Amino acid sequence: MTIAVETETRRDKSRRLAAYGVGDFGLNIYWNTLTLFLVFFYTVVVGLDPKVAGLIYFIGMAWDAVSDPVVAGLAERVRTPRGTYLPFLFYGSPLLALAFVLLFWVPPFEGSALILVLIAVALLFRTAYTLVAIPYAALSARVTYDSMERTELAGVRMFFAFGGLLLVSLLAPKMLRAISGGNEYTAGAFLVASVAGAVVATAALYLCYALSRERPPPGGSELSHPTLRQVAHVLLRNRALLILLCIIFLQSSGNASLMVSLLFFLETQEGLASQETVLTAFAVATMVGVPLWTQIIRWTGKKIAWVLASSIMTASGLAMLVFGTLPVMAVPVPIIVYGACLGAFAVMLWSFVPDTVEYGQVQTGLRAEGVSFGAVMVSQKLAGALMGLIVGLVLARIGFDANLASQTEETRQGLFVFLSLAPGLLFLLSAVPVLMLPLSRRRHADMVSALSGRSPDTVEVPSREG
Repeated sequence: MTIAVETETRRDKSRRLAAYGVGDFGLNIYWNTLTLFLVFFYTVVVGLDPKVAGLIYFIGMAWDAVSDPVVAGLAERVRTPRGTYLPFLFYGSPLLALAFVLLFWVPPFEGSALILVLIAVALLFRTAYTLVAIPYAALSARVTYDSMERTELAGVRMFFAFGGLLLVSLLAPKMLRAISGGNEYTAGAFLVASVAGAVVATAALYLCYALSRERPPPGGSELSHPTLRQVAHVLLRNRALLILLCIIFLQSSGNASLMVSLLFFLETQEGLASQETVLTAFAVATMVGVPLWTQIIRWTGKKIAWVLASSIMTASGLAMLVFGTLPVMAVPVPIIVYGACLGAFAVMLWSFVPDTVEYGQVQTGLRAEGVSFGAVMVSQKLAGALMGLIVGLVLARIGFDANLASQTEETRQGLFVFLSLAPGLLFLLSAVPVLMLPLSRRRHADMVSALSGRSPDTVEVPSREG
């Protein structure tokens, strides 16, 4: 089967990439609200012990990881006039919005009953999120089949994704304080803010559904009704995907260690700007970092850029540990550097993942988009779940108490050390398997050409590898 080559202007291409990318704006309103606020909400507003809050977060994320392969297998089987993956955005988005609002509702119970209801709502939300996020991620493998264009697609997608982070960082604290009527957050404020976030996120996902198109895959058989044996065969034969899963676990652990603990860090450190100011500066840094790192990746290749970004993050954390927060206008510079580097990993990660689909297709003769993206999301969610639990345990260990007007010096110092060391070191560890990935721009172009029935020699490939 050959892929039709269409004449496309730069404007048409930009619109096509943006049509897909806007969906991640909506998904990241949900994702970043959870990573920044959910454990904080459980601890400060609901009044749970930090260990219990971390445990509920862990259970939700762990269930998310369990449901990912189930939804991935379901998505592989769908065939509609609108494609394989797009219908999930249309039908799943309203359920996701409702579950998100319920997530920030305080049930009228106490003790074990309260905890069980919170767990049930967390499981509902994670299931709804998976129903939309897995097909959305797999859709990227059908937007384009060019490795370099996938880097651009990932850059556009991450620009929208971090736009979601910026919206949450800029408006959520202001809205919460305004509705609460003071500095103390209230349950009602979280509920109203969650409704507003769900409306905006749903609009973005429906816009993505309306404007996006799926392209037919290059040759080979699609894994439309995967059995466990086929899934195992596809995964074990795909060396690139197996290495990438290791990378994602370490990268996602580093990301979660930063995002889950950041609000607690800002709550306990003295002499810094307000939470909304720091969070907004952090989000702006991530957005500015996306186009900058996209260009760096074009110059150096993904692997070198990954090592460079992880080294900068580690150096920034160590500098904070030695010299303090190094505030400029009361905004901690190392935290801003963290944010600027996050864009690099996001762009590279989501341009690597679809490339592993063609790698596996060459190795097995089966195109397994749902299985591949499902495995990626499992690794990502397990890492986030584990780190959410670890942050809860760390908070309990260093004595964080939501009822105290001012945290102890031990608590402040513990959070400071954790945020200085954990993110950078985990990202640095992720750079080791990156160098082992059997993927490059030329190799991927050759694989797509072979699958499409074209000669590899007719494909123009950039000189840089990786």
